[in-house]
Amino acid sequence: MNRTPLHATRQDQPADGGFMSENQTYVWGVDCGSSEIKVVCCDQTGRLLLKRKQKTLFPLYDHVFSALNGDSKASPFIEGGNSVKPNHRIIATGYGRNYLNFIDDKLTEIKAHFLGVQSQLQLNKAYTLIDIGGQDAKVIHAIDGRVDQFVINRKCAAGTGAYIEELAHRLEVPLSEMTQLAQAHDKELTLNSYCTVFSGQEVIKVLMTGERVENLIYALYRSVVKRVLEMTSITTDTVVFSGGVMNHHPMLVTLFAEKLNDKELIVAPETQFCGALGAAFFGLKEE
Repeated sequence: MNRTPLHATRQDQPADGGFMSENQTYVWGVDCGSSEIKVVCCDQTGRLLLKRKQKTLFPLYDHVFSALNGDSKASPFIEGGNSVKPNHRIIATGYGRNYLNFIDDKLTEIKAHFLGVQSQLQLNKAYTLIDIGGQDAKVIHAIDGRVDQFVINRKCAAGTGAYIEELAHRLEVPLSEMTQLAQAHDKELTLNSYCTVFSGQEVIKVLMTGERVENLIYALYRSVVKRVLEMTSITTDTVVFSGGVMNHHPMLVTLFAEKLNDKELIVAPETQFCGALGAAFFGLKEE
């Protein structure tokens, strides 16, 4: 049975500023990804109050501090310094979690994305979580409210956001236009290279033959899906997607649905912020 992907929604509308009280506890989740820094703030009930994101730039410490600080109305820091207010906790995940000395705790990306998804969807059945990140892809099997096993693609950037960005650069196509262009394809091509560098060379050779860009972008998306599904077998009836790549490239969900046509597909509500939300909920559980 071919089930269409479900895009779950949240009822609350996060507000950026003007809500902080000295009498409440706030937990901040920070996901220091390879492409973007994502920040969320939750109150002690787990309600999402705000979310922010900005590009990952260096020095990392300064830019994470900037993302957390935001405006003066909603900051976990004491005004004029980098000391954390006593009623605020900061939990970090992602590549940069080990380089921040003002955080209270940290956790792996696997655990963070699982907690971010589980806290939003409250699934009580086995499911497979697919997170396509900037530099790696993760396939996580969850059962009984915990991570059972997982695999991570670290051999090459093929099948990740970096792979898409590099080939978009080669094709001189804005990332925001890629899905629309792929929908206009009229042929199914195959990109065979596993390496981002060699894939770029392959794309150039195909372009020289006069091939349409729309067909190459569609082939690129199909290649990403193929690489992810080659990582491990999907044995659960439900598959959940998280991560910014799925948020920016909805064509990927369509292509996964074609390959997993007997599965229930769910796109996590706050797809791009799942890691940061997981970090925040990890902090709430420790309260």
